[in-house]
Amino acid sequence: MPVTRGEEQRPDRQREWTRFPLLAAVPNRTGERGLAAVRPLGIAATEVAVIAADGPDARRRVLYPVRPEGALIEAATPKTGNYHWLQARAESAEEILVASSVWYFPNPGKAPTEMLLAPKSELEIIPVPLPREHSGYRESEKWQFLVRFHGRPLANQPLTLETEFGSRSTFLTDANGYATVLFPRDFRQAPAPGGGEAGHGPRRAGFVLATEKTAHGKRFLTAFNYTYSQDADRNRSLAWGMVFSLVGMMAAIPLLRRPSADKTREEGTDLA
Repeated sequence: MPVTRGEEQRPDRQREWTRFPLLAAVPNRTGERGLAAVRPLGIAATEVAVIAADGPDARRRVLYPVRPEGALIEAATPKTGNYHWLQARAESAEEILVASSVWYFPNPGKAPTEMLLAPKSELEIIPVPLPREHSGYRESEKWQFLVRFHGRPLANQPLTLETEFGSRSTFLTDANGYATVLFPRDFRQAPAPGGGEAGHGPRRAGFVLATEKTAHGKRFLTAFNYTYSQDADRNRSLAWGMVFSLVGMMAAIPLLRRPSADKTREEGTDLA
């Protein structure tokens, strides 16, 4: 599962639905408040960088080593919240791979707008904007993402979306490097009680956006992953559908009973 508070799945399951690199949330076994654990998947990264929009200069960008249990990360300060950018990187002579995500810490904090637009790697996917607190990406919604290479917007650049439910779409950036991404309406039926997802609130699933470019004899691939939620209108539509079905059934009852009554009258006439 992509990085989000309270949504921690087995890493082997997290890699089944995409070939792109991810930063995945894993259980924080230390039990310490204010700490989170993430693990790079599909990328041989030894560190995870956590970049904050606020806090002391020395804490704006901190590198955390990747251990067997994952990288234990924290906010810039115990009282600094809002979105923090997470990034893992693997580099060789032939290619540079980057996996990025965000982690929301619940304390108040500076808006991440400037932090998001600050250069962080050669090839970048930048959400503009990120969802607000208590909100998020949802099915059937359109959101914009900026694609840059060495700080310059990339026009007509393919941006691939893959979701945990198997959807795959490709979008092209415009002349200014922006792609408008439509999240698919692809949530499957919820599992039976006691046999599936735990927790409260809207159902969430993972998605990843990825793009790549070859330049100067080297391949660059970057990915951004997070979660999106089920369209709330689905439940409302289902509820209204059940109401209309019930009303239709009740309206049909007199019609079903009328032939019996007519038959009774006919039989009474014959007896007379």
